[in-house]
Amino acid sequence: MLLKIVSFLASIVLLFTSSVAVPEKGGVLVETLENLSESRRADEINGASGTRFYIQRPKEEKLNEVNASDFGLSQENEDNFEAFQSALNYCSQHPQTKLVIDKGTYYFRSLNGLDANNCTDLLIEGSGATFIFSSTGYKFFIRNSDCVEIRNLNFDWNWAESPLAAVVTVKNSNADTNTIDLVFRDAEYCNETNHLMAITQCDPETFTFGEKYSSKEVYFDQDATNIASCKKIADDTLRVLHNGCMDNFEDGETYILRHYVYDGTVFSLRESSRNLTFDNVSIFGSSGMAYICEDNASHFQIINSFIGVNPEYKDKRCVSLTADAIHIVNTDGCFNIANCDISGMGDDAINVHDGLGYISAVNGNTLTLIASAMRLKVGDTLAFKNDKFENTELTAKIVSVKDLDWITKEVVVEVLPESVSVGWTAYNTECNSGNYVIRNNYFHENRARGLLLQSSNGLCENNRFYKTMAQAIKVVMDIEPTLWQEGIGVDNLIIRNNTFEKCNYSDWGCVIEIGTNIAGSTAETAVFTNVEITSNTFTDIPSILLRVNNVNGLLVSNNTIDAGEFFDSVSVQGRMEFGEYCSNVTYTDNEFVNGGFLRFKEVAISKNARVWAQINSQL
Repeated sequence: MLLKIVSFLASIVLLFTSSVAVPEKGGVLVETLENLSESRRADEINGASGTRFYIQRPKEEKLNEVNASDFGLSQENEDNFEAFQSALNYCSQHPQTKLVIDKGTYYFRSLNGLDANNCTDLLIEGSGATFIFSSTGYKFFIRNSDCVEIRNLNFDWNWAESPLAAVVTVKNSNADTNTIDLVFRDAEYCNETNHLMAITQCDPETFTFGEKYSSKEVYFDQDATNIASCKKIADDTLRVLHNGCMDNFEDGETYILRHYVYDGTVFSLRESSRNLTFDNVSIFGSSGMAYICEDNASHFQIINSFIGVNPEYKDKRCVSLTADAIHIVNTDGCFNIANCDISGMGDDAINVHDGLGYISAVNGNTLTLIASAMRLKVGDTLAFKNDKFENTELTAKIVSVKDLDWITKEVVVEVLPESVSVGWTAYNTECNSGNYVIRNNYFHENRARGLLLQSSNGLCENNRFYKTMAQAIKVVMDIEPTLWQEGIGVDNLIIRNNTFEKCNYSDWGCVIEIGTNIAGSTAETAVFTNVEITSNTFTDIPSILLRVNNVNGLLVSNNTIDAGEFFDSVSVQGRMEFGEYCSNVTYTDNEFVNGGFLRFKEVAISKNARVWAQINSQL
């Protein structure tokens, strides 16, 4: 009866409200495969709305084989950097090479990163070998290369020399004296000389990021005054004097203490490299990320791979990476992530976006941009969004770029359109990290979010999300002026046939979120268009299931929602909420299991009367 009444009222509202048109989807990429070299094969990737692209791989039978041991790679070496770099240099000079690594464990202690530069038709066969790194920074560059495959190779961090993180329990927390004792689960990791970079509450039973309903944490490195002193008072205990930043930590709580955060990356794909494949590559540890893909890299894939704590040390290690797993920014897109197991990171599983610049000053043809992750090169063309973040037709070509500090850039353009002003944003038309597939993966038990999907023409299907600390999926234009500026808007995103269990474990907000954050405020327009969330299964939901804003053209259908009994029953548990700047929302055939009294949770919430009517008239 309740649903019939709501549907009737919604139909009346629709009679008296105006509507807006749904924008057409942007051009769908459909590549053709022509003139494929005899030394290559190609994987066909089919994505959202008919998107098709190819990722080329070297044909093994067409390659000339060499062994890395011929260049000095040896398990006996204290540092294998020079040996393996010599092998990579050979591959650069000799296209169509298969480089074989004998199975074993190889240490790398050099501060320099390995550099596969200008390689063509290269296959690196790892044979199950493991590379162990001891220093921070980028460890393996792939630059100016085409058709490179790395397979059956493992990477780890040298925990014996410097642990990435440790599980600690709070004892003797005293807000009056700003002191706290951290008792280490493994005494061997208790060392007062290790840097204290970040501390995040964790599950006391599984020692994975995030406590149920709670996410206390401090990033010590963001304020030099956070830690006044750190002293070892027992074999397993550090006493920390702080500035009050941990006064809300309570005795008995369990935390993951990280000694590194954004201090390194295993793979860096850059300088327009293309046709790159990582197949059965395991990354057990990094002082930062596993992959950064940037600088117009394109047509790359990570398949059948593992990012997580080394199973051999599951009882002693609590973190795989100290930052994101895969960060994709300012590329030319066309990527595939499939059949992977990704967990245990200190930040998001996958973040895909292009950089955005916030205009803080205008002087003639000179712009001051707040832009932490934006490609700015002479000759590139900027496009502009106005102060409501609506697209304009205005563009300008870059003449020069000067760094004022790590985040502030002075950009001179040929001719700046008169209407461009402070509060507008700029983005680079030379970058497009869209056209991608994320399929058949398992994302679980990491800090922060599962996927940040901030680029167009994306397909996210048949994945399993389990116990992500925050949102399993977040689609966002995100501007924090002093920290980051990400995402220029999304068109044509499909999220279907995925399962979500115990996601948003620490109750950061909701399970799936779509919206904008502009220094804490919301854009006053739709920056996301043509989004589908269909045929997914959601179980054990702590609060709001779906929160959406700034969308024109959204389909939410055929999803199964079971709030479950793991989390406390609250009125908003498993419900959906639509913001003021939404339009053209279709909400139909969603099944609520145990929906509650009078099936109340099936009635969606909206701050926009017409959207409320559009949704609830379909019940």
